[in-house]
Amino acid sequence: MKAISFLGFNKRGYQETTYLNPIASGEYKTKFIQQALVEFYKPETLYVLLTDTAAKGIPDNETESSWTTLQNKLADKVDLQPIMNIPEGHTTSDIWKLFQMLTDCLQDGDRVLFDITNGFRSLPVLALIAVSYLRVVRQVQIEGLIYGAFDAKSNDNKTPIFDLLPIVSLLEWTTATDQFLKTGNAQALAGLLHNGDPSTEDLANNIDKIAQGLQLLRPIDVMQQSALLPEKITTASSTISQSLPPFTTLLKRVENDYGKFALKSPTEYTISPQSSLIRQLRMVEWYAEKGQIVQALSIAREWLPSLLCYHFNIDPQVERPNRSEMELLLNGGTGQKDSQGNRYISPYLEQYKASIPQEKRTQLSNLWSNTYRLANLRNDVLHAGFRKNPQGAEYIIQQTKQIVEELRNIAQVWDLKDEE
Repeated sequence: MKAISFLGFNKRGYQETTYLNPIASGEYKTKFIQQALVEFYKPETLYVLLTDTAAKGIPDNETESSWTTLQNKLADKVDLQPIMNIPEGHTTSDIWKLFQMLTDCLQDGDRVLFDITNGFRSLPVLALIAVSYLRVVRQVQIEGLIYGAFDAKSNDNKTPIFDLLPIVSLLEWTTATDQFLKTGNAQALAGLLHNGDPSTEDLANNIDKIAQGLQLLRPIDVMQQSALLPEKITTASSTISQSLPPFTTLLKRVENDYGKFALKSPTEYTISPQSSLIRQLRMVEWYAEKGQIVQALSIAREWLPSLLCYHFNIDPQVERPNRSEMELLLNGGTGQKDSQGNRYISPYLEQYKASIPQEKRTQLSNLWSNTYRLANLRNDVLHAGFRKNPQGAEYIIQQTKQIVEELRNIAQVWDLKDEE
């Protein structure tokens, strides 16, 4: 294990105290937290970050610098590595230089202990940010973020050492929350719940499944799992408020964002087909708002055949003949001629024309293949542009916004109602 510590300059010199071992019984009397750190944690290497003043400055009533004294005390006890010329300013370049010095001490996969007891100016904050950065980028395992609380010493001059590492977890919650709010993906939040109290495991699994369903274009799964979310939240909320307070403020947001997709029986097409269509449209809107254009176009393209399946009261989960016939209607109702010159005509075509006004049919065909060319645009995106005359990214984004608006118009014209 490695340890990183800071040594500042104290004109009056460091005062002796008895540090209490935070991980076991025992104590150690010394002027320097670094000695106690080596005694308690047994690191193989100790990096000490020093400004020029800290390295050379001699306190009053002393004959040598604190750094020289510390070197003598730790001789043969640890591999002591000084990091000299730590910047003493507050400029942006100073901060980045210091950050680089911190990260240069470590390699991928290292186990490290941070000591910020004698951190000066912005060092404790930088150390905290470095901890978060290294955990993610270098897969560094942080063993502790310790602080010798000299100001909290007891009347008998015993000083506690606090491990502030749990505070670092708040940064993880911040990162996971930011990901959720920007992208709608709550898998990182679910991961933090997985690491929490066992009673939150069901909620974590539920959120995971919703996030996976949205990511992998599984609207039926999303609707089913979202329907379970309120109960899971109710069951876990008391535990969360006590053991995972950062998530408490997110519970309502998660429920609002994912709960609008909830439908208990989305595959029962005769029970609540309009509710299913409404929730699928919400997903299209949600994807578009989050900038997930591929998913938005994919669900949008499937929404129109599902709408016609609802109209004809047939199961939208059946690809052939149900969905393929509805797609054929959107393309005009007739197929290509066969080898004998016969053209296939959909058995639904006459009913389609008789039961749906021309204005409605025109609106559907405009969205599907004429004005907005939704089917073609979806194919363009899913084929990654590997076709003749692919559309540019900006056009796809702008067209998607118009498609979402047109879907809303169609839902309004068809007077879709929420049956639940």
